[in-house]
Amino acid sequence: MKFDRRRFLFAAGSFVAPTLLAGGQSQETLTCPMHPEVVARQPGKCPKCGMKLTTRPLPSAWTCAMHPEIQSPDPGICPRCRMKLTRIGTAEFRDYNVRVETSPSPPQAGKPLKLRFTVYHPENGRQIRKFNILHDMPFHLFIVSQDFESFAHLHPELQRDGSLILEAILPKPGYYLVFCDFFPDGGMPQVAHQHLVTAGYRGDLVASLPALEPDQPLDGKLIKVVEGTRFELTFDPPGVHSGEEFQLGYRLFDQKTGRPVEDLHPYLAAWGHTLILSQDGTEYLHSHPAEMLPDGLSPAQQRQLKGGSEVVFETFFPRPSRYRIWSQFQRGDRLITVDFDIDVPRLQ
Repeated sequence: MKFDRRRFLFAAGSFVAPTLLAGGQSQETLTCPMHPEVVARQPGKCPKCGMKLTTRPLPSAWTCAMHPEIQSPDPGICPRCRMKLTRIGTAEFRDYNVRVETSPSPPQAGKPLKLRFTVYHPENGRQIRKFNILHDMPFHLFIVSQDFESFAHLHPELQRDGSLILEAILPKPGYYLVFCDFFPDGGMPQVAHQHLVTAGYRGDLVASLPALEPDQPLDGKLIKVVEGTRFELTFDPPGVHSGEEFQLGYRLFDQKTGRPVEDLHPYLAAWGHTLILSQDGTEYLHSHPAEMLPDGLSPAQQRQLKGGSEVVFETFFPRPSRYRIWSQFQRGDRLITVDFDIDVPRLQ
């Protein structure tokens, strides 16, 4: 089973050494100029001659956008999810810096808002101007109100100067969580967390947290009807708990006819998108279906595809908490968002 592990790793602020495919080597490797057989993870001196260890020059590398711990010196496909590897050169593993500017500042609830995002290299401070395209976009943005009642999956437009601009509306006063999901040229896939608060809001941040009530299963399924579509969600394995990989299995039915849907189309180069947040907003997981679209199709060709009524996502719940799951599907020309709340206990 596969899952989008990078969402947990970056959200938790941790680092995992890359899994190197044949012939690769880690950017973090240091070596002695006189004794190349001496390698280390941390700066220091060679135990043989006392010389300062230096970073070993690296060839161009390739990585998986969904599993950045997978690296290879050659192009190919990810052994976990079968996605084509993306060229990254000698990648920078640290978190990039994201600056968010709003106009007006501070933003006003219910009124047009312009957001400008600028990304900077973590070491030299240079602005990043090139981004790898992931699911048809250079930058995926999720804006979620602190109480989880407002959800938006948006895509700022890349400008000639390398910044990204978006116009949006924050529907009500309060705090908002902002998740910037992008893959900078020369870096690794990133998830940057930001916050917004509307002008004049005096509410308490903690009091604004959602009080999630888990949806109750019926015959082992979570069921909800949204915009004429009946969604049935199951988990595999069925006993959900933290610390292990799971599959989210959706079945979509037309509520009017009761028949499985026949008009499912790709949305952003996938049969659906799922975002999962813990109740306190600290754990972020973005997952895509296990079934990939055929390779090499243009956006116009993708729109001609029709999928089945069953869509499976793979994910991971990093710690015990209550979580909200938002999943988005394209039926005909309608984008439908369905959400479920679940309780994820600790493995006993």
